[in-house]
Amino acid sequence: MSFKTNLVRALAGIVLGLPLMWLTSYAASADTSPTFVGAAKCASCHAKEHKAWSGSHHDLAMQLATSKTVLGNFNNATFRYYNTKSRFFRRDGKFFVNTDGADGVMRDFEIKYTFGVEPLQQYLIELPGGHVQALSIAWDSRPKSQGGQRWFHLYPDEHIVHSDPLHWTRLSQNWNASCAECHSTNLQKRYNAEKNSFTTRWSEINVACEACHGPGSQHIAWAEGSAKTKKRIANNGLSTSLNERAGVSWKISKASGNAGRSIPRSTQHEIQMCARCHSRRAPITKGYSHGEKFLDHYRLRLLDEEMYFPDGQIQDEVYVYGSFIQSKMFHVGVTCSDCHEPHSLKLRGDKDGVCLQCHAAGKYASSKHHFHKSKSQGASCVECHMPPRTYMIVDPRHDHSLRIPRPDLSVSLGVPNACNTCHTDKDATW
Repeated sequence: MSFKTNLVRALAGIVLGLPLMWLTSYAASADTSPTFVGAAKCASCHAKEHKAWSGSHHDLAMQLATSKTVLGNFNNATFRYYNTKSRFFRRDGKFFVNTDGADGVMRDFEIKYTFGVEPLQQYLIELPGGHVQALSIAWDSRPKSQGGQRWFHLYPDEHIVHSDPLHWTRLSQNWNASCAECHSTNLQKRYNAEKNSFTTRWSEINVACEACHGPGSQHIAWAEGSAKTKKRIANNGLSTSLNERAGVSWKISKASGNAGRSIPRSTQHEIQMCARCHSRRAPITKGYSHGEKFLDHYRLRLLDEEMYFPDGQIQDEVYVYGSFIQSKMFHVGVTCSDCHEPHSLKLRGDKDGVCLQCHAAGKYASSKHHFHKSKSQGASCVECHMPPRTYMIVDPRHDHSLRIPRPDLSVSLGVPNACNTCHTDKDATW
C-alpha cells in the first residue's frame, strides 16, 4: 500500500473524529518492513480461526463503551465505599460515573472503554494529557447465583483516598503504562516526559491475530504472490512461527501411565509469546518485535519473597509463566496450546479431561491415586495439582507449576497445600 493511500486513511480518521486512541492498521513504512493489516484481512483466509477467536476473552479484552459492550448497571446505580458514594448513570447515549477525582472532589467522568468481560469488567476513563485510568470500582459479571451482578471495590479492606498511590487517578492505575500492551494489538505508548502526557496508539483495540502472529503484510504478500514471490519470502512471510505442535503426538506409556512427546520440543516460541502478557514482568525496551526473545525485552519477576511462596507456589498476582516453567510438564515439552485452544482460548476438553490427554485414566482417575470419591472435588486433578488463588476479589487463577501436594512443606516452611484448602478443619500434620 502506498504512502499516499496511508496518508489519505490517516486524514480521513481525523476528519471523521475517530477515538483518540485509534490508529489506522496500515501504517506507512518501507515495502520491506512488515506492517499490521488487521484481523478482518486475516479472516479472509483464516475463517475457522477467526470464528473461534470471535467472542473470546482476547477479542473482548478492550472495547469502546457502548450499550452492547458495557455489562455493568448504569441505571443510576450507586455504590458506597467508606464515605464516598459513587453513582453510575447514562447521559446522551454515553456512560458516566460520578465519583471522587484526583483532588477528592466528586465529578462526572465519562467511561470511554470497557476492560475485560469475565469474571469482572473494569472501566477506563480518559483524563487530561491522554492519561487513561482504570476505575477501582469494577462490575462483578458472574451470575447472581455466584454472588455476581454487583459493583465492588478492588481494595475493599483499605480506605483508598484521592491522595493514595492506589487511587484510580494515580500512576499505579494508569492504563497507558501498565495495562495497555496486553489488551490491545501493536500498542505504542508514546509518552512525553516533558509534558507528562500520552498519545498512545494501537492498530487494533483488542488482542487480535497480529498480537501473537506479528504484522501480517508480508504474509499476505506471500499468500497472494506468485510461485516466484513465495520462494523469495522466507517463513511464509511471518515474523515468528507458532508451529511447535505441528506433526506432534503424545503417546501414553503403559508402564508409567504418562505420555511422551513424539518429537522433542527444541524451541519455546509459543510459550515465550504467551509469556509477554501471561507473566509478571516489566518492559526493558521501547518496543517488542515479533520473533525476538521474551527476555530480550522484558524483565521477568523471579521467585521473590511475597511474589511466590518459599516452595515456588504462586502467592501474589504473578499470572502463569513463572509457575509453568517450574513444572515437569514444561520440561518434558508441554506447551500452552497442548491444553488451551489458542484462538477460542477454551480448554481442550473438560477441566480434568485436559490432564487425561496425557495421563492414563485407569491409573490417575482412580481412588487408588486420589483417595477420594469419584467426581468429588478431591478427585479433581486441577484442584489438587493446580490449586487456585483468588485475585481482584472474584478471579480465581490456577497455579501452573502442577506440583504434588506437600503438607510436610506446610509444616516446615509454612506454605499452603491443596489438602488443607478443602480440609480446613484439619492441620497440615494430619
